[in-house]
Amino acid sequence: MGLFDRVVKGAGEAPAGKRAPVPPPGPAPAGASAARYDEVTAPGPDGELQRMTRKQFETLPLENRVRLLVQGTLRFYRNGEEIPANEAMRSAY
Repeated sequence: MGLFDRVVKGAGEAPAGKRAPVPPPGPAPAGASAARYDEVTAPGPDGELQRMTRKQFETLPLENRVRLLVQGTLRFYRNGEEIPANEAMRSAY
């Protein structure tokens, strides 16, 4: 099973050789902006937490972002409050 398959497994099983359909995004929670998160923390090489803005995180190479997401080491924040990764990664489009 490839990385893509492991990542989307929670979204439902797809037939062999086909990707699972992506459900349309639901409406944003009341009072939420289009930006699902505005800050991310991730452990640095020395174990100390590194803070990044959304823009800084999204400019990281995709491979690095996926690795951190799969490892479960990222913490996402909106207006200073931690939010679940699945809520932060939900598409705003």
